[in-house]
Amino acid sequence: MFRIAATAALLTVAMVLTAPAAQAATPAAVFDEILPRSLAEHHIPGAAVVVVEGGKTVFSKGYGVSSVDTQAKVDPERTGFLINSVGKSIAATAAMQLVEQGKLALDADVNTYLKSFKIPETFPGRPVTLSSLLTHTAGFEDRVYRMFTPREEKLPTLAEHLAAEMPTRVRPPGEVALYSNYGYALAGHLVELASGQSYSDYVRQHIFEPLGMKDSSVAQPTPDVPLATGYRWDGSAQVVPPANFGPEPPAGDGNVATPADMGRYLSANLVPGVFSRPLLDQLHGARFRNDPRLPAMGFGFSERYLNGLRLVEKTGDSPGFFSVLELVPEKNTGVYLAFNGGAFSGDAAAVTAEVLKAFVDRLQPATPVPAPVKLAGDVSRFEGSYNNTRLDYDNFTKVRALAGGVTVTADGDGVLTTSGLGEGTRRWTQTEPGLFTDAAGERIAFRESGEEVLLFAGDDPNSSYQRTSWLGSPSTHLLILGVSLLLLLGALVWWPIRAFVRRGRERNPSGARFATVAAWSAALAVLLFTTGFALLMSDLSAAAVALTSGHSPLLSVTLLLPNAVLLLTGAAVVCAVLAWVRGWWTTPARITYTVVSVALLAFLGVIASYHLVGLPYLA
Repeated sequence: MFRIAATAALLTVAMVLTAPAAQAATPAAVFDEILPRSLAEHHIPGAAVVVVEGGKTVFSKGYGVSSVDTQAKVDPERTGFLINSVGKSIAATAAMQLVEQGKLALDADVNTYLKSFKIPETFPGRPVTLSSLLTHTAGFEDRVYRMFTPREEKLPTLAEHLAAEMPTRVRPPGEVALYSNYGYALAGHLVELASGQSYSDYVRQHIFEPLGMKDSSVAQPTPDVPLATGYRWDGSAQVVPPANFGPEPPAGDGNVATPADMGRYLSANLVPGVFSRPLLDQLHGARFRNDPRLPAMGFGFSERYLNGLRLVEKTGDSPGFFSVLELVPEKNTGVYLAFNGGAFSGDAAAVTAEVLKAFVDRLQPATPVPAPVKLAGDVSRFEGSYNNTRLDYDNFTKVRALAGGVTVTADGDGVLTTSGLGEGTRRWTQTEPGLFTDAAGERIAFRESGEEVLLFAGDDPNSSYQRTSWLGSPSTHLLILGVSLLLLLGALVWWPIRAFVRRGRERNPSGARFATVAAWSAALAVLLFTTGFALLMSDLSAAAVALTSGHSPLLSVTLLLPNAVLLLTGAAVVCAVLAWVRGWWTTPARITYTVVSVALLAFLGVIASYHLVGLPYLA
């Protein structure tokens, strides 16, 4: 009797002690604890979350408001969010359905399907294929300028847009992942050609309707569905970005869904039904790796590992919205998060990282990461500056390279440090030839091919980085710009002071006076240009909105100034030669003027390498 009573007492105590832990393990406890606090800390108006397990929705809830003006609450059943690039997984699904039916082939040259335009044979014998489009390995450059449009803007057909806005092919297909919105738009057009339907009609009929996603659409213009308002925090208030839509629906432009509908989509990606098991395996499986030892790209998805679990994911953002879809196949679980703010600032991504870590801890707690076992050796050959290969190489938005570079430094035998790869400086230990691991277990890898060296990050299978020469590195360019700017600032200040002090005592010929005005005006234009860019870059979120929408008077005016610098610098260089030929001023003054002219040329040369000079790229 005592033994039974004691056992009952112990069980009662155990239940009391473990009740909080059990409660903390529920999805509600995880999201209710983190999201309200994090949304307030990061100035995000609203969010929604859906969790599915075993093909059923087990948790669905809205947080905050869908409209700051009306204070309408987020309702996961009724509030629509732009899902943006999460829509790429829908495009991949549509394409793979047609592959299953034999209407498309993964490895066929896309030109065999295209009718109104063709992809140039930039790399003979290396055609663009559907497989390369779906894994972001087709090799197109990345265009971001004016990629988003206002909701009311009239858009061309998908075929018209693809023909008129074709980006340059900069790498042979199948070599490295080079994220491409255009590539997915092209895959969506193949769906149109193979099915005989518009992309929106195909998705509605073959994906949304069979899944019961009645409040979802990829049509352009976007139907009048209840849509949350997207916001950007400007430091003091919520502002509505000018553009969140675009001409590439298969890449995610204008894709709208309620969180409840996305729960149905999650379930369909976990439990075969509308989508067959072979199709799901194609979408979620490893279809391309930048390095065999790093996480892979699927079709429309990518993979990563957290707490030892394999996650299959897709994220998406636009100026006012951020969303993320995560599948945990091993646990037959999925989660979808949507936000109507904090996108380009990184705030929504920070909230997502925090809440997903807590959610995955619920599924499988983290275990200590073993210290990497060093493979000793000289790793100095990997040192240098690396640029993200996801650039527009023919457009002024190439200037993104100045802020997106990675610096790699050898730090002893078998050890590297990086800056610009994630937050702060990170230390990496070589564990296999060309493979490095940090203290958290994250990995990077290098690929050497002749003179080319590429860097790949394990936490981002979509990206790659290419080592640049010393002269082509962003750090060198910034140094040249900085020194030139200091010299030009000196001329801007000194020349007016010198003229004031010597007024009435020094009479120069008209040519000399014109020379001074031309060089001083060029320096002033440089200062105004630099100030304009500094103002743009003072708020990275606002700068991203300006570039992707084109709706920025400051950007438009700033882009005009380099052309004035070009004309005035040309005049200054001619005048520098004439100054020596005709003996204008004293020798020190001529040397000063020549130095200023060289500084103007150096500044102009660097910004010209980023296509910031020339009329074709004005806003």
